[in-house]
Amino acid sequence: MTRYKLVFFGDILPGHDPEQVKVQLLSMLKVAPEQAHKLFSGKRVTLKKGLDAEQAQSYRRKLSAMGVGIRVEAERDEVEPPRPAVTSPAPVPPPSPSPTPAAAAAAALDLVPAEPAPASEMDCPECGHHQPRRTLCLNCGCDMPRVLAAREAQAQEAKAGVSDTQHSSLRIHPGEAPMVLAEPARLFGGDFGGRIGRRSYFAGSMLLTSVLLWIAIVGIRIESFLVLGLCALAGVFFGIRLSILRCHDFDWRGWWVLITAIPYVGALFSLLLMFFPGSKDDNTYGARPQPTSWGAAVGALVVVVASFMLAFSFFAQDIAGAAMRYGDTASFSGAPDETDGFQNAALRHYDPARDRIVMYSLTTCGYCDQKRAQFDALGVRYREVFIDTDRAAGEAMWAKLRASGWTGGGVGTPTLEVNGVMLPNNPSLAAMSRHFLADTSRF
Repeated sequence: MTRYKLVFFGDILPGHDPEQVKVQLLSMLKVAPEQAHKLFSGKRVTLKKGLDAEQAQSYRRKLSAMGVGIRVEAERDEVEPPRPAVTSPAPVPPPSPSPTPAAAAAAALDLVPAEPAPASEMDCPECGHHQPRRTLCLNCGCDMPRVLAAREAQAQEAKAGVSDTQHSSLRIHPGEAPMVLAEPARLFGGDFGGRIGRRSYFAGSMLLTSVLLWIAIVGIRIESFLVLGLCALAGVFFGIRLSILRCHDFDWRGWWVLITAIPYVGALFSLLLMFFPGSKDDNTYGARPQPTSWGAAVGALVVVVASFMLAFSFFAQDIAGAAMRYGDTASFSGAPDETDGFQNAALRHYDPARDRIVMYSLTTCGYCDQKRAQFDALGVRYREVFIDTDRAAGEAMWAKLRASGWTGGGVGTPTLEVNGVMLPNNPSLAAMSRHFLADTSRF
């Protein structure tokens, strides 16, 4: 069976960054950076031998995706020369010393140019098919003289820019170089190359959820829409990136992540990414990734659960306040629930005979209806005026807001006046309690 070898002449394919290609190939072959000029000098270097046709084409595709212009050539069988007809025993030569690591590495890369084929035969520079000398390849149909001329011109240009030190020895660690396209993909980064396994996808999703949770909490605490917006953008970007890298593990293009935007179907697709294994072997997007350990995956799940528990524990008061401000009216019907303790604490210094509360409302305001139901359920006395039907009441509200130094533009309803202090944007009971006349501390 015909065997093939991978031959490199220093070619870098168009559309790839030469420096990046050099760094990746040097890392793959474990070549010292100061010896890079030898590998890219334009001389013939054999990277791997003894491959069958499928293996050779597979390696060629991977290296081409990395930007390395590789040639696949057929290995010609060496014919053993006839033994001389002598009767006397041939002298036994002294044992040759074992090759040094440097010599073994040089032999592995086949730095010595191979003997040219007979004048009547030639190898195709593209597919390596051995055939009679002609213009078009019988196997792949390429114009062989034109390809050879172009490569010779590139080799001459490369040699013109290389110093005399190119003839120094190439230091390469002995052994076969592993065929790896690039470094393993990182869970969090800005690139979309490579692939990740299902456990890495799970762990990355859990950690991303934890980080976004705390960023969102900070944005809510400091009331910054900028932080919340950045949190949303980061969540979308890194979430899409993890899904794209997971699609690459199935040898799918990244555009498949658009399925996640389809209701119901997107949820099923996300489960597929989470639980189904990807390609078992190397594919278009790289070598098979190292699986994340079960310990790391379970640890990421513990982190997200702990984050939610701590967030609820630390910010339960804010959650209760939000429920009182924006929850449905059923929660203020007088039935005991988890917010009763906070409501009672907020009203512990309230005295209906002393504290004066005015609520500026709109007749079409749902939050005003909720606040009214809340006050009625808790026994809070108040006077309500509707600024959309009582023009004088609206002008009085804006005059008091300006007098209090309000410069925030528009306000949300209901706006409360507690003992002469204006509190716009549907304040909570906790905010109101700070202005009860008997309250000397902040709730």
